Amino acid sequence: MSKDRGKRIFLSLPPGILEALERWAESEGNRPTSLANWIVETAIREAMEAGKIPPPQEDKHPHASTDLQNFLTQLAAGESPDKEQITALAQSLGVDQKILLELRDRLQQGNNSGDA
Repeated sequence: MSKDRGKRIFLSLPPGILEALERWAESEGNRPTSLANWIVETAIREAMEAGKIPPPQEDKHPHASTDLQNFLTQLAAGESPDKEQITALAQSLGVDQKILLELRDRLQQGNNSGDA
């Protein structure tokens, strides 16, 4: 099995739900398994966005809170964390580094406009 493919799980659906899934898939020219995969994936993404599913507990970067504190302390002092620090923090927190770069840049712009 290819590494790109996800792990398989098996679902047991009540007969009425299975029949409805089959009709839905057929109406869209799709296979029931593909449609079920999309339904589950969509529901999970929506639950994650709504905060119903907690983020994964990973110990890959045990210093994430220290990294975040240092980042925020630098910003509060008007200093500019470099891209390497931001990349490490983004990885620690599991966020897109563009968000942290934008935050840094917006705060710098705000500080510079207040100096005028």
